[in-house]
Amino acid sequence: MRALLCLLLLLLMGCESKPEESVEITLIHGWGNTEADHVAMRQIYQDFEKEHPQIKLNLVSMPSSEDVITKVEDMLTVGEIPDIVFTGGIGRETIYDFMVENEYAVDLMPYIEADESFRKDVSESILSYWTEEGNRLYTVSDVLLMSGYWYNTEIFEKAGIEELPTNWEEFIQVCQKLSQWAHHQEAEMVPIILDTDHILYLTDAMLAAIDPQVLEGIGENRINIYSEEFQQVLDQLEEIYHYSDIMDNYTYRDTLRSFNNRETAIYINGVWANSMIDDKLRVSYAAFPYTESGGLSNISSCVGYILGKSGDRRKEEASVEFIKYMLSEPVASRILMETGQIPSNPRVEIRQEENERLSQAVRCVKQAGYIMETPANIWDSSLKTAYGESTKMYLEERITLSEFSRRLKER
Repeated sequence: MRALLCLLLLLLMGCESKPEESVEITLIHGWGNTEADHVAMRQIYQDFEKEHPQIKLNLVSMPSSEDVITKVEDMLTVGEIPDIVFTGGIGRETIYDFMVENEYAVDLMPYIEADESFRKDVSESILSYWTEEGNRLYTVSDVLLMSGYWYNTEIFEKAGIEELPTNWEEFIQVCQKLSQWAHHQEAEMVPIILDTDHILYLTDAMLAAIDPQVLEGIGENRINIYSEEFQQVLDQLEEIYHYSDIMDNYTYRDTLRSFNNRETAIYINGVWANSMIDDKLRVSYAAFPYTESGGLSNISSCVGYILGKSGDRRKEEASVEFIKYMLSEPVASRILMETGQIPSNPRVEIRQEENERLSQAVRCVKQAGYIMETPANIWDSSLKTAYGESTKMYLEERITLSEFSRRLKER
């Protein structure tokens, strides 16, 4: 009898399921700085292991998205396929196109269609813009880019500006009033800084008001700087230039610092910048001037996470679990509260009582009469750089229009 019991015990022990073997994946991302939102995003990444203890997540933290692109390009050159890459909105025509064209990227659509909960967490903006031919999806982002411009309400009031501009002529008049007020007050303030990013947002918004079809040409790398539409844009930018500064090698951090220091009254950036704007400033958000009521704003899902098709099924499935985690409602809420970014998850809302300033900005963007893509989804990166830098040089009369055109062709 004792022998029989021992035999049964051994059989039961043999029937017990073996513990699931762990799998290791690596995420290359650009949240490697010491700023608060970077630290928060790295912590969110690290917390993935708490929910998935069988998956080991290695973080390769780069200082910026540009550094991520460079590193991944080097890897792909020698045949190394990364598990997960977060591009931070850039790299569409480089690593994204290369990985898709060479079948190095995982198609996420089968996983989305097989999991109803996952599907509910994926924004329609992602699906409508990034779904490729054959119903394939190779990238998702955990955030949406929503853009208009921030303005210092206190400075606007002191300058006697009672209403926001509804067309570009009025926008130029606002810049003029701000400049005149600063001159009378002997204040070291300019209405706006024309860095590359500001020039691109202004150009796209101006072109949309003139002829949106011109923007389609930019998306296809067709640009005629001699055209009537671009001549009108350059004329309007030249008028704004009279009341502004042009800064070379300025990043969004530099223009943000100027805005926080009250050295500028207008700051063009996404609503996500709210968390970095000084709480002591009285600021509001506005849509760009446009012919329709509510103005013009940008809402986009840019290139985000790309999963490498390494051939290792367990690694690929573990990487998909990471994407599900990042798009899930609890994590999306953390991204909103801890970093100030707008989650792509459609089920997460920004409550006014939680963040009144951010809530006002999001309402402003969503209620715009015309909504378009951000420059990152319209311009090729090399054309974007060439146009922004050439525009600055042209406005400063360092190059002629023919040299402007040549620089665009030779980019």
